[in-house]
Amino acid sequence: MLIFDLLGPMAHFRKYYTNSSSLTYGFPPRTVLMGVVAAVLGYERDSYYEELDRGRFSVVIKVPGRRLIQTVNYVRTKKEDLTELRRLGRARGTQIPLEFLLPARGNHNLCFRIFFTHPDTGLVEEAVYRLRENRSYYPLYLGLTECIARGEYVLLAGRGDYQVVPPGSQVSLNSVLNAALLQEVLLAKNKGACRLIREKAPHSFGSGRTLRPPVSIIYEDRGQPFTARLHVPAYRFLFPNGEEETVAFLEG
Repeated sequence: MLIFDLLGPMAHFRKYYTNSSSLTYGFPPRTVLMGVVAAVLGYERDSYYEELDRGRFSVVIKVPGRRLIQTVNYVRTKKEDLTELRRLGRARGTQIPLEFLLPARGNHNLCFRIFFTHPDTGLVEEAVYRLRENRSYYPLYLGLTECIARGEYVLLAGRGDYQVVPPGSQVSLNSVLNAALLQEVLLAKNKGACRLIREKAPHSFGSGRTLRPPVSIIYEDRGQPFTARLHVPAYRFLFPNGEEETVAFLEG
């Protein structure tokens, strides 16, 4: 299982149901995670959906975000506009409110910890090699190409590096959770205030980049762990720096 951090100064993970105003999720949805791994490995656009859909993904919000809306100018680049654009003339544009995710105050970067595993071990090993050597095939970004990111290798975890928590056990969960896997939230067991958000997010693409039915996702807005029971196993990791994290995969 490959574990790596995805860092960058700003992000925009567009909510699929917004149109005139582009709002952002507070975490990279599964389709974004697939795109990040595809970029590391060098898959062409739209060529990886079936292959990477066989993988399992989990994400932890290590540095929570704060939101900022800016109005940006989108320039039309249709064929009839190219002549004017080549002259550096004025092309038609549209102003769109765009919501960005910025790191919480006191942090220079957003940080998401990605957990990825796949039946093809060669594919995982290639991703490990590229992240260790800082040789991602394509540049990484957080939702938009303007939001440049970098990947930092953390660990290639084997069976001895994590503990499986059986379904129905009480867990303090660090990761974003697919709501279909939730048995119950144990609010009384949480330390301090807990602000849970539930919203629909993309899960996978079909042929022709058609969006398959989205899933409901639950996460703690400030990246704090929350206590719950799940229908599926969770995985508890103890990292060399003494840090402990418990995650559930989005696929169950």
